[in-house]
Amino acid sequence: MYRRAAGSTVTVAALVLALTACFDDGPVTAPSGIRLPPKSAATTTIPSPSSTSSAAPVTPSSSSSSSRRSTSPRSGAAPAGSTMLSDLRTGARDGSDRLVLEFTGQAPPYTVTRKSGPIDDCASGNRVAGEGQYLVIRAEPVGIFDHDGRSPYTGPRTVPGPGGAITRAAVSCAFEGQLQVAVRLAGDGLGYKDFTLSGPGRIVLDVQQ
Repeated sequence: MYRRAAGSTVTVAALVLALTACFDDGPVTAPSGIRLPPKSAATTTIPSPSSTSSAAPVTPSSSSSSSRRSTSPRSGAAPAGSTMLSDLRTGARDGSDRLVLEFTGQAPPYTVTRKSGPIDDCASGNRVAGEGQYLVIRAEPVGIFDHDGRSPYTGPRTVPGPGGAITRAAVSCAFEGQLQVAVRLAGDGLGYKDFTLSGPGRIVLDVQQ
């Protein structure tokens, strides 16, 4: 008895589906049970979700890079624990003229080089010393100022010498962790010696008179 009722139900369901296919533009169920797409689907293209995931990655623009750079410490600011120049002075001692660079911490690595003037500032390019013979002390890394913009050294960029062997000394570079001092000599071929002292850290240059 149930078989006949089921057969009647199937017949009615098939009739309803056939009528729906005549008036509905949506997907059609064929007698085989396979769903067929609408006729308009052949000409319609819908991007799949995977198409967005395969897009090229977005690279940061130059403006975003600039904003990151602008948040970094200013050029010359002292890294944590680095030494800074605290004093620059000259004097006469035992037949020599002495130049002393004093620091807040240990004396940094340095070199001394003979050079002919004029001498220009390493950052601005402005002239800081004229013609003549120089001994140029180059020390790095050296903090020029702290993160609040303050410098332990508040003296002049050019200091006079005793005059026997050193006529003057000028700071020719204080930029990006590099410190240079150009020492003007009173004559050519003057002998010198350099060394460091501690407590406080100092670079010492003695030039024979």
